[in-house]
Amino acid sequence: MRTKDEAKEKIILDTALRLIMQTGLSGLKMSDLAREAGVATGTVYVYFDDKPALIQRLYAYLLRKSLSDLNAGIAATDPLRVKIQKITRNYLDDNLKYPEYTAFFEQYFRSPYFAETEAIRAEEASVMQPIYDLVVEGQQQMIIKEANPDLLVTLVCGMLNELAKQALFSQQPIPSAKATGS
Repeated sequence: MRTKDEAKEKIILDTALRLIMQTGLSGLKMSDLAREAGVATGTVYVYFDDKPALIQRLYAYLLRKSLSDLNAGIAATDPLRVKIQKITRNYLDDNLKYPEYTAFFEQYFRSPYFAETEAIRAEEASVMQPIYDLVVEGQQQMIIKEANPDLLVTLVCGMLNELAKQALFSQQPIPSAKATGS
């Protein structure tokens, strides 16, 4: 069996994302992916058993990649309110910088490729845990209303996703928190 090259896998995943944005999940063909990535079709199958495995791996890859920036610029010594503001802005900025990630996630969750495997749940939990920890801490300090943390995170992420889409479609910048006085 051939050894896997992480750089080649990344090229295949990034190419798959670009093609999915052009054709949608159902329009993605492994042969087209191979051609666009500059590899043989067999090489794609060295990395991914089939299209569903590729899409599952792309989801995990984008989840880690898009949410890895959430804690950027947040110091352990920052007050909780500042941490919440920074993580919120980081999430919004990522949505503005990488709209293709949001588009992929929306397609993925509404597709037959969406699967709640143990590995995916563990990946999601490890990535989302810092957000949930901030919500719970905010509730304990009475900065955030007492409610189900899953619901609060879903609501805030949904609002930020829509705000980013509105800014992208209207070509209007989103004012910074300092400019709005919040």
